[in-house]
Amino acid sequence: MERVSTPDETPASVEPPRFDPTMLGTACCIGSAICYTAANICLRQLAGWDVHPAWVIAIKELVTVVAVGPFLLWLMLRGKLAFRNLKVLAVLMAVGIGVQLAGNLSVQWAFGTVGLTVSMPTAMGVMLVGSAVIGVVWLGERVTSQSALAIVLLIVAISLLAVGTGIGRQSGGIASKDLPSLGIALLGVAAAALGGTMFATLAAAVRYAGSREAPISVIVFVITGMGVICCGLISVNRVGLEGMAATPADRLAWMLASGVFNLLGFLLITKGLQLTTLVHANVLNASQVALAAVAGILFFQEPSNAWLITGSGLTIVGIFHIGRDKGDVEEALEAV
Repeated sequence: MERVSTPDETPASVEPPRFDPTMLGTACCIGSAICYTAANICLRQLAGWDVHPAWVIAIKELVTVVAVGPFLLWLMLRGKLAFRNLKVLAVLMAVGIGVQLAGNLSVQWAFGTVGLTVSMPTAMGVMLVGSAVIGVVWLGERVTSQSALAIVLLIVAISLLAVGTGIGRQSGGIASKDLPSLGIALLGVAAAALGGTMFATLAAAVRYAGSREAPISVIVFVITGMGVICCGLISVNRVGLEGMAATPADRLAWMLASGVFNLLGFLLITKGLQLTTLVHANVLNASQVALAAVAGILFFQEPSNAWLITGSGLTIVGIFHIGRDKGDVEEALEAV
């Protein structure tokens, strides 16, 4: 006689999952924020040592090229890489050049001028505002009331960061004699904002390439490859082959570490996005702003005041709300 299983019994062939996908996705997103913060700490340290920004970016991007390149070559040799859209590749190359020269180099210079505390909130805030504008103008996307509020908050936050930077330079704070002049400091804020604008353009280019079925590995390889080529050529011209070869071992180690942490952060956020919602992932990834501000104050004795703290806080709130409707925000609050 055939045995009938009861509702409380679990068939032997069905095993419960070892990990809760949401919990694992949350861990990946938090790990990504930590890794990106570690990468930025490395870059900030190198900026303090006055290592040429182009040489720093070239080595940082080289880590990803070396990691992804052999994988793409293996796919090509096995005939599994069929992507041949030259128009998409041309767009990625053009955007990659702009992102490396006007994005990464600008932010790296800003790190040495206004530090992590100001550069990260400014760059991320401008990136999100720019992404929203690009979405409306080029992609015809809808702006929700929450996104509109977030854009206003981010604009206010960036203004507060600029004001706070100016006040910090005039108030004689920590190591004030070593701080740049007000004009140079505001140029540092502008450089971080330029970097954020280019990162928004990159996000649009990635979406464009993805909509045309470009593999993420190809996108990453092309963008970082442009960094190796462009910044490498600048390094040869400004630092020289002898100067590049004479880079102290500790500097080179920090440069490589920035690339490794950057790659790990990308891999973790990619996995996190596969296991959890975009809302949840972005909320957790927004912790980069707070982590960068804390790291700048604790590790590099960067000046801080109420304006900068308020600006950083509003940036986090803006990141939390942008691209979401009311229901999304409630879901994210429950997740956190």
